[in-house]
Amino acid sequence: MNQIIFCDLDDTLLRPKTKEVLDEDVDAIKRWINNKNKFVLCTARHHTFLNNITTKFKSIDFDCIGWNGAEIYMNHKVICLYPFTNNQFLEIYHGMYKYKDYAKVTNIDNEYIFGKLSSYTTFMFQNDPNKILSQTIDEYIQNDYKQIIHINYIFPNKQKHHEFYEDYQKNILSRTNHYQCKETSDYSYDITQQQATKEHGIYQYLKLNNIPQKNTIAIGDSLNDIGMFRFCHMSFCMVHGHENAKKQATYRVKNVKDAINILENKI
Repeated sequence: MNQIIFCDLDDTLLRPKTKEVLDEDVDAIKRWINNKNKFVLCTARHHTFLNNITTKFKSIDFDCIGWNGAEIYMNHKVICLYPFTNNQFLEIYHGMYKYKDYAKVTNIDNEYIFGKLSSYTTFMFQNDPNKILSQTIDEYIQNDYKQIIHINYIFPNKQKHHEFYEDYQKNILSRTNHYQCKETSDYSYDITQQQATKEHGIYQYLKLNNIPQKNTIAIGDSLNDIGMFRFCHMSFCMVHGHENAKKQATYRVKNVKDAINILENKI
């Protein structure tokens, strides 16, 4: 193997709005792999979402760093998983309870549970392929529930977004630094276990496969890709990506094909 690309899914390999994979990206990725390089997906989604894109790639199997690093999926099985303990989840959820209507949590079966069933946040995910439970989070935790692996807060405006993080610092961060609370856009935050980041997931993947860090490339578009941009030897941000993410990347590109073209010209 020569080099390894770690590529974000939403708004990177999956195009903005349409969520389609460009045929030219498919051709470039196939060429990249045929030249004895590796292509790994690095995403906030669960590895089962790969089923939605593999029809275009046919016989190619992808490894995946999922749930923003909370899962490493390799050779058709989950190698690492970092869910919250129930006490940890309750500490966060109850500590930030005033924002429950904006909450989406994902359990280890990749099911979505919302703080409110008819909320602004719920509406955003109504066409998502994940199963949405008919219980609210409050109802869900009354039973012997499956562990939560990912907590997401999405707000309708920047003021609420700003208020949330101020309260998170007072209610959670002042007591413990066991969690990652990452700003993923100007309106959202993701909370995972401390070791569950894209960059840590990449580090673990390299260690498991005995791959040197100097062989790594990251492709993404958003704030939660900045960590892997800094970690990898080279990085590409989509031209439509977040301004702060673009500042951290080595190159700005229109699509995955353009990134691979640049890499091939440098080899």
